[in-house]
Amino acid sequence: MHSKSTLALAIGAACAVLAGAAGAQTRVELYGSVDAGVSYVNNARGNGQTLVDSGNRSPDRFGIRGSEDLGGGYQALFGIESGFSLDTGAQKNPNKLFQRRTFVGLSGPIGTVSLGHMPDFMYDYLRFQSNGIMGSAYFFHPGNLDNQANQFQIDNAVRYETPVMRGFKFGAMVGAGEQPESSVKGRHYSLGAQYASGPLKANLAYTKSRDRAFNLGATLGLPSVLGQALSSDPSAVDAKYANFNADRVTSFGATGSYTIGRFTPHAMVSSVKLETRAGAETQRNVELGTDYALTPADTLGVSVATSKFGEVRWDQFNVINMYRFSKRTTLYGAVAFQKAKNGVAVIQGLAPSSTDKQVVSRIGLHHLF
Repeated sequence: MHSKSTLALAIGAACAVLAGAAGAQTRVELYGSVDAGVSYVNNARGNGQTLVDSGNRSPDRFGIRGSEDLGGGYQALFGIESGFSLDTGAQKNPNKLFQRRTFVGLSGPIGTVSLGHMPDFMYDYLRFQSNGIMGSAYFFHPGNLDNQANQFQIDNAVRYETPVMRGFKFGAMVGAGEQPESSVKGRHYSLGAQYASGPLKANLAYTKSRDRAFNLGATLGLPSVLGQALSSDPSAVDAKYANFNADRVTSFGATGSYTIGRFTPHAMVSSVKLETRAGAETQRNVELGTDYALTPADTLGVSVATSKFGEVRWDQFNVINMYRFSKRTTLYGAVAFQKAKNGVAVIQGLAPSSTDKQVVSRIGLHHLF
């Protein structure tokens, strides 16, 4: 009996050691973000509107990611991520469960290769120096053409990123169009570069796309662009009126920030050129701002931005105060004011104003898990 007990204990101890080793080599975690609050906009198609909306400071999402240590400095990686609306429980895209990021990859001493459905570098590399670094979705540029709100991802993508070398990191990705009638239809390319050293951070990004659709009627309040009739109704069923269809889209952006004591000034420029057989139109955005640490837990952010598309210009002033109860939970209040020239005001994420001015205020709670 004694020998059998000793054997059982030995086997149990060995299993525990092996389980511990496996746990040290493989990591899988569930993560996500939930954000909800109350917003008031003074003019949404002519009326004041109170909203209980979500995903404003950071998109509502959940995901599973993991890695396995393969030895020799190599790791296998994977991730799946889904977006949803906390206020209604609905999926962001009812046709795709994991619509934000899905990939499998391999990392090693010479970099990381990933395959799947992933955002371009306009989002991944520029977003942390945009709109107060971690501000409000209302601060994004009209129409989100430069993809700071991650509403565009590349399907069938192959992505490569270098290791960090003397503060620099570079990335490149291509999305195969997979259209049998054309080798270029639906194809996308994206390039990115990052630099971080002490208080200085700087980023560049470029994306070239074919055959992308934009809901310019609802997001910019425009009746037509390059001869394509548009509807300002976001629920319009007929896609030819709800969307603007671009043959080619060229996006470029640059951001930078520098921390000086309690201040973190930041700047961003971006341009998005939409081309069809009828011609081309470009949106250009310039943004300046700073974050100021009132206390270690309390940050005040202010920014101003100018966006121009065709004859229409939008000038916007933003203020946000973020109080961190912990590393995961933040209470925040935000206000944005926009004035348009040669068009109607349309703060990102809201219905267009009936005039050239629009104001929105918000108080919200954000939690990471």
